[in-house]
Amino acid sequence: MQDTLLTLDTPAAVIDLDRMQRNIARMQQRMDAQGVRLRPHVKTSKSVPVAAAQRAAGASGITVSTLKEAEQFFAAGTTDILYAVSMAPHRLPQALQLRRRGCDLKLIVDSVAAAQAIAAFGREQGEAFEVWIENDTDGHRSGVGAEDAPLLLAIGRTLHDGGMRLGGVLTHAGSNYELDTPEALQALAERERAGCVQAAEALRAAGLPGPVVSVGSTPTA
Repeated sequence: MQDTLLTLDTPAAVIDLDRMQRNIARMQQRMDAQGVRLRPHVKTSKSVPVAAAQRAAGASGITVSTLKEAEQFFAAGTTDILYAVSMAPHRLPQALQLRRRGCDLKLIVDSVAAAQAIAAFGREQGEAFEVWIENDTDGHRSGVGAEDAPLLLAIGRTLHDGGMRLGGVLTHAGSNYELDTPEALQALAERERAGCVQAAEALRAAGLPGPVVSVGSTPTA
C-alpha cells in the first residue's frame, strides 16, 4: 500500500522534487551569472540525495556545521567540505582522520589561540591543514571584526608561518534572518561582501595568501 500524507509515519521528509530541482537550478544559475562558486550548506537539508542534486547542478563542494555531518557526506562521496564552525582543539584528531582518509576538509578560526592550536597539532602530525579566517561583518556572532586588521593579520601569520595553508576568509551575517525587505537584505549583502573583501585585501597587502573570499547566506543570496 502506498503511503499518503495521512498514513505516512513520522518523522519523515516529504519533498516536492520538481520544486526542489527548480530551486536548485535557479540558485545555481544566479551564482553562475555572477561568476562565483556556490557551496551550499547541507545543514538545511541534511540529505545526501539533495546535496548530490546540488552538486550535479554545478555546486562546488559543501558546507557543514558538524564533523559528524562531514563524516556522513564524505562517506557518501563528497570530498570538498568546509567545516564552518570555529575549530575547537579537541576536535582536531577527528578532522585529521577525515583528511587522512582523503577528505579535502577545510577549517575556520577566529582567534590566535585556535590558530596556534591548529598549527601546533598540524606540525606534530605532519599535516598542513587548510584554514580560513572567519570575518564578522554584522556584529552578530563569531568572527574577526572587519576593522580589526591587527587581529586578522596575527591569525593569518600564525597559520601561514606555522606551516598551515591559509585558504582565505569567509563571513556569514546571521542577523540577515531578522530582515524582511529587499532593500535591507541588499544593504546587508553589500556589507558582507565589502567587509570580507576588505579582510582578504588586508591579508594580501601584508604578503599573506587569501585566495578565497566566501560570503553569503540564504536571505542575502
